[in-house]
Amino acid sequence: MASALDAIVPRRANNDYRGGAIAFYGFSLLVAERIFSATVHFLTPDGGKNSIASIIVFEGDPDPNPIVYMFASIAGAHEMLFVLLYGLVLWRYRNLIPLMLTLMLVGMAFGVVASTLHPLTPDYFERTPPAMLVRVPMFLFIGTLLFLAVRQSSKPRVGPEAGPATG
Repeated sequence: MASALDAIVPRRANNDYRGGAIAFYGFSLLVAERIFSATVHFLTPDGGKNSIASIIVFEGDPDPNPIVYMFASIAGAHEMLFVLLYGLVLWRYRNLIPLMLTLMLVGMAFGVVASTLHPLTPDYFERTPPAMLVRVPMFLFIGTLLFLAVRQSSKPRVGPEAGPATG
């Protein structure tokens, strides 16, 4: 029987996904959301910081906003790299879906740590940013998908579709 660790970090990357269908389609939905997020952060003039996250426009001379927008765009470029990786996983290496879900959870945990170390008070926002509203539900959703992917992957395959045993 395969362990949870073997499901998250398989010995070989291939397209033999053994996790549940719900985890696969849920991951696909998350990838679609990440495509939107990466595109907004990378390509919009304000990096989505004012238009979506509702961060206030800062005053100053020189104008500090272009620096904020530049860093948002750089973050969007990094998100685009992950989107490419997620697309590659969906196309060619589906058995890495549990690993990708794990990385999403770790990334969210890093976000919580960063916002705890550098908190922004409501003075910086016109309204609560959407990412803050969905943080806990998204964490639970990704955690559930990971559980489903690992639980199904850890079950031994039986029958003719199992193929030859390899070690």
